[in-house]
Amino acid sequence: MIETYELAVIGAGPAGIQAAVTASENSVKTILIDSYPQAGGQYFMQLPLSFKANSVTDIESEGIGLVSRVNSLPITKLQKTLTWGIFREETDQDWLVALYGPDSPKYIRAQNLIIASGAYDTPIAFSGWTLPGVITCGAALILLKSQRFAPGTRALVTGTGPLLLSVSAHLIAAGVDVVSVCESNRILPGGIKYAPAMLGHGHRLKEGAKYLRTILQGKAPYKTGWSILKACGQNHVEEAVITKVDKKGKPIAGTQKCFPVDLVITGYSLTPNTGLARMIGCELDYQPEKGGWIPVRNNEMESSIPGIYIVGDGAGIGGAENSQLEGQIAATAVSVSTGHLDSKIAKTKYTQLKPKLSKQQQFGVLYGDLFSPQQGLITLATDQTILCRCEEVTLGEIKTAVSMGARTIGEVKMITRTGMGNCQGRMCEHSVSAAIVEALASELATHKLVGHYSIRPPLHPLPQCFLAEAQLETE
Repeated sequence: MIETYELAVIGAGPAGIQAAVTASENSVKTILIDSYPQAGGQYFMQLPLSFKANSVTDIESEGIGLVSRVNSLPITKLQKTLTWGIFREETDQDWLVALYGPDSPKYIRAQNLIIASGAYDTPIAFSGWTLPGVITCGAALILLKSQRFAPGTRALVTGTGPLLLSVSAHLIAAGVDVVSVCESNRILPGGIKYAPAMLGHGHRLKEGAKYLRTILQGKAPYKTGWSILKACGQNHVEEAVITKVDKKGKPIAGTQKCFPVDLVITGYSLTPNTGLARMIGCELDYQPEKGGWIPVRNNEMESSIPGIYIVGDGAGIGGAENSQLEGQIAATAVSVSTGHLDSKIAKTKYTQLKPKLSKQQQFGVLYGDLFSPQQGLITLATDQTILCRCEEVTLGEIKTAVSMGARTIGEVKMITRTGMGNCQGRMCEHSVSAAIVEALASELATHKLVGHYSIRPPLHPLPQCFLAEAQLETE
């Protein structure tokens, strides 16, 4: 017997936790599904239960409080559980959610879904980016925050966005020698116009100032308008070469500097994780200031498919506070649709929440304007640089496909097999799309015209024996 819920929340970061709490407080039968061992996501990441910390940060403390609220409510919780597919027959009113985890059922049914899948680091390809020792900001923060483990001793941090400050400060606090922090965008003078708006986000300024203070104390140079050019080494990264880049992100000749390192951390802003939304068939729109392809939604966070709500950074980069407000709004809408909340009461709640959301969205505009990765960064790669790691497709092969007449990412995929590997394009879509746009500059190509990869189940690699058993269970 497959259990049915009024609401399934997928993802237990800031948006998912808030959605589950709000829905459960309104007596909606709710299940919260997450791939991590503990709720909190990247932002509120918790130490393993077997660890004991001498102290906790303000963010960690806030996360502990939110997780406690989840645990105090009658919410069914599934941790270490992957959502690998979402299906619905034409004659069925409920969604069939396919799961894989040590303690999870193979399927649950849900009348409504709130997808809070978060975001991931935008990968930018450069020579040597596949070497061991080159990792993303997200990977570094998982090791530093949840395991208290430093993945190297001498590091270069490169990319764009405030996450560079966070990871650099955590590295220095862990005793790592950070040789340089390279921000590829030029924050000044363009960022000055946002100074009045930032006055309303004092906690963010305080957090950023704290990270900067740690970076200065660690004597790590913070450079704007700089990026990594290449990573070198035999079986592991041993050296990193950085370069000045122009406003478009293209390397400036004669500005290169070289550092011996055993760790390179890259993070060129964030990309919304839209895998499940694509799989279901939600309408998407390309908005680079929000991270790229994002789902089209109404004011209650409902997607183009009724009953599917998408919230948080998986619907456009906006930060933790924005994510929590979106989670509340979506859960309130579900509470009304399931008959647990009067629409008049919901209207009052929306009146309270939406002005707060509007304020947070101003920060999202600032973030997108200052920290979107530049198109010219694709020129960090050479024709021999692998863009699609799963299928080992190089930039040169992408250019060849374009010269053969390919004009969309789907056509390039058919010719080269990019995006057909285990990650289904998660690691290569941005770079492949940028390569096509660059190759078709004379035709005024754009990322929107180039399009995006399609996603099919299973969303994650799974054992064949499990898939066979899962199929038998539904027959």
